[in-house]
Amino acid sequence: MKFYRGAFLALVILFSGCQAETYDEESIQKATEAAESYMVNNFLIEEITLGAPYQTEMGGMAIDGTVNQGEDFTINLEEDFTVAGLAIRSDNFPPRKKGCEERVCYD
Repeated sequence: MKFYRGAFLALVILFSGCQAETYDEESIQKATEAAESYMVNNFLIEEITLGAPYQTEMGGMAIDGTVNQGEDFTINLEEDFTVAGLAIRSDNFPPRKKGCEERVCYD
């Protein structure tokens, strides 16, 4: 019985320190601008919708979004708001722009 109480107490302490980080307005704006810029400059998209930035389980920043007619993705950002990775969750995701297939294109 003591083991279960100790294990429960350890879990409460562990999870109380794992609260989701909330980002300030400046960070939200920079993250959103970086994500939108990356997508617009690198993919043939007609429209883009981005959600609010959130903290991933590993402590990084991510934004979920949709392009064109419901093509979903998640973009992960570094602390300096550069793109760390892109997860595409659609079979019909728009192709990369010409010249951006093997490198990241900026403005």
